[in-house]
Amino acid sequence: MYALGKATADTVPRSQRPLLPVGQDATLGASYAAKHPAPWLVLVVGETARAANFGLGGYARDTTPALRARQAEGNLVYFGNVRSCGTNTQASVPCMFSHLGKSAFEASDDRHENLLDLLQRAGLGVVWIDNQSGCKGVCDRVTHVATREMQDPDFCTDGDCLDAIMIGEMERQLAAMPAERRQKGVVVVLHQMGSHGPAYYRRSPPAFKAFAPECQSHSLQDCDREALVNTYDNSIRYTDHVLSSTIGWLARQTASTALLYVSDHGESLGENNLYLHGLPYALAPAEQKHVPMLTWLSPDMQRRTGIQTGCLQGQAHTPLTHDNLFHSVLGLMDVQTSAYQPAQDLFRPCIQQKSSA
Repeated sequence: MYALGKATADTVPRSQRPLLPVGQDATLGASYAAKHPAPWLVLVVGETARAANFGLGGYARDTTPALRARQAEGNLVYFGNVRSCGTNTQASVPCMFSHLGKSAFEASDDRHENLLDLLQRAGLGVVWIDNQSGCKGVCDRVTHVATREMQDPDFCTDGDCLDAIMIGEMERQLAAMPAERRQKGVVVVLHQMGSHGPAYYRRSPPAFKAFAPECQSHSLQDCDREALVNTYDNSIRYTDHVLSSTIGWLARQTASTALLYVSDHGESLGENNLYLHGLPYALAPAEQKHVPMLTWLSPDMQRRTGIQTGCLQGQAHTPLTHDNLFHSVLGLMDVQTSAYQPAQDLFRPCIQQKSSA
């Protein structure tokens, strides 16, 4: 109830104001003139994934076996100390794509362009693929599609679709994109259904239900604690599969490819008799604010950007927030603009400077 009221209070004033431009000077950097394959980034916006249950972060259960195998190959880095902008999707998604940062975003009633507007203005192809409840205005000015409208029987039941549906749709959207945009560079956003509750049991197909028994009720407080956690952990196992499959697809492309994943907020699973999410940020427990984040960079992307994954591994426990997303994506995609703040770019400390000799 609080989250709904807060979302309404936050949204109505902004919706009545004109859209203010951001980064009108956005252009592609020098790397686009060099002989590198075009950069393709898949940005996965996770849903309701909490870091406490992510295997890569030290959780007792191996909820991320496929990603752990990718990590062993040396190109994947998990960031274990990341805090969200909000405790619900309506608050977090617009905030994480904003240039303002959490404090200024919450204090402002103005409507601004966002990260996707800058990427598109610079000349990149931008697509938002939604398997959730919409982009909260973030994707309004770029190409966007909703998987719920597809009613694919292989992935969709009763209006909900499994997240793997987005991989095939990503291929279709890229094939339909004008060649000049695709050949220059692309950013695709995949907005997950993820671990959205209370129907956690609907977020994973039978093949990924590694933990049993499951909670089959929407009244989570009526479920056995073990069954509730089992059901949630199975949803994380399926996210693990979707992310690893997306990385596998990217690894087969001729472009310089990368994946960046971060959840929009976390979740309470009965700790202190709290369930779901959406508490006021100052009162919300860590489970609702501590979120998983990871990146995978292909060898071509590492060469193109000079980013050293070994260095990133050493930075894996540096405190980060959603505030870093805007600037890190601009840095990774080499988009030059006065809106970019180098200090907020998580990749920048790990760029190997090329010799001028």
